Amino acid sequence: MNPLYSAIVLLMATTPAHAEGVLTSMNAWVESHLASNQSSVGAYVFLMLGGLLASLLPCVYPLYPITASIIAGRSQGTAHRALHPAVYYVGLASIYFLFGLIAAATGGAFNEVLRLPMTNLLLALLFLVLALATAGFVHIPLFSGNALGEKTPGVAGTFIMGMGAGLLSSSCVGPFVVGILVGIASQTDGLTWLSTLIAALKMLAFGLGLGIPFLLIGLFGVRLPKSGAWMRYVQWALGFLILYFAYTYLEKGLSGYGFKPEGIQLVFFGALLLLFSLYHLWEGEDMHSVRRMERSLFALFALVGGLVLAQGVFSTSVPATPTVTASANPLAAVATETKGELTWYLNHEDAIKASREQGKPIFVDFFAYWCANCKAFEHLTQTDRNLIEGLKKMVLLKIYDSDPEFEAFQNDKRYPELKVGLPFFIIADADDHLVYKTSDYTRTDEMLMFMGE
Repeated sequence: MNPLYSAIVLLMATTPAHAEGVLTSMNAWVESHLASNQSSVGAYVFLMLGGLLASLLPCVYPLYPITASIIAGRSQGTAHRALHPAVYYVGLASIYFLFGLIAAATGGAFNEVLRLPMTNLLLALLFLVLALATAGFVHIPLFSGNALGEKTPGVAGTFIMGMGAGLLSSSCVGPFVVGILVGIASQTDGLTWLSTLIAALKMLAFGLGLGIPFLLIGLFGVRLPKSGAWMRYVQWALGFLILYFAYTYLEKGLSGYGFKPEGIQLVFFGALLLLFSLYHLWEGEDMHSVRRMERSLFALFALVGGLVLAQGVFSTSVPATPTVTASANPLAAVATETKGELTWYLNHEDAIKASREQGKPIFVDFFAYWCANCKAFEHLTQTDRNLIEGLKKMVLLKIYDSDPEFEAFQNDKRYPELKVGLPFFIIADADDHLVYKTSDYTRTDEMLMFMGE
């Protein structure tokens, strides 16, 4: 029996709690090896295994049919059927090698760029175009065998498209990227060419594991079923699936600029209709499809850019102003901030004092307005009922990146993640002993477990 299949069966046969614990332990093990400066053959093998497991995440699935379509088109007329799948695989893995080099050279700056609202907006627009192309509503030669006017599809184009697939899948494996950045940030003796190379090779090993399903699809899945009317419905279904991911990135990006949920929905549907309409509006001018798509994208960029600019200039929603709560002692004022049902302390000493008086642990949220995932977690603290009830049993502390206390936490050797970027969350007791920490805002179940829920 296939070892991977056996492992999956074993996980399914266990209780949900046990399976979750196994996966969490494996994830922590892989991240620890990414963060380590040590190198061994076994470590690289298990990093490849970690990449393979990451490829099973649902958010990677939409890329599989896209891969099959690309390689099927570019493999037509090629004598060696394995050529384009292999080049595509190498291109996908190489983007992770590049991630390692950039991460080692720039440290936390790279991770912060990945979290910027503008980065999320660009990814949203890219997914939007991919969705329309997958559904067949617009034609992009890049997905066919004659991209960029090539009579015979070249391996350079296939390599670039493999890099693109690696870039898109990277949004699903953020914790692993954070792991290597934490390892770099933890170094006290400075970076060397050797540590930079080790970081890049570890990311390459992870990318090689992540790309295995893409390689197999390219080698054995290029012979798609015979086309027919039914294929159009499949294309539409895939297009709508990719549209969902476009909306999630757009939501993260625009929320970072202060847009409200209803405004984000209007922008999404407006951008979708505008791109579709403009692409077909210029069809009558006998313009090449590449040129038509180029014009449509420029118009879409102008629209979204104008909306962001207008939001920044005319928006009446400004960052929340701390509320100063008077105490019995008029000289002792406590700065707090209320969001939804939760009230957050804005000063570490005030939170420590409240923790000791109330006998509750402290939950710390490190926050920045430029951080899209910080805004996403803030939204969860106002909508996720289980999370809200768990946080109500804690003393809540929010520290902004502009606060003087933020730098003090950055210099604390227990929290190298803060040198990497945001978001970051910790749970500590009244004596400032660390209980739990994570950079992943989606791990609310883990947070609740350490809250005692």
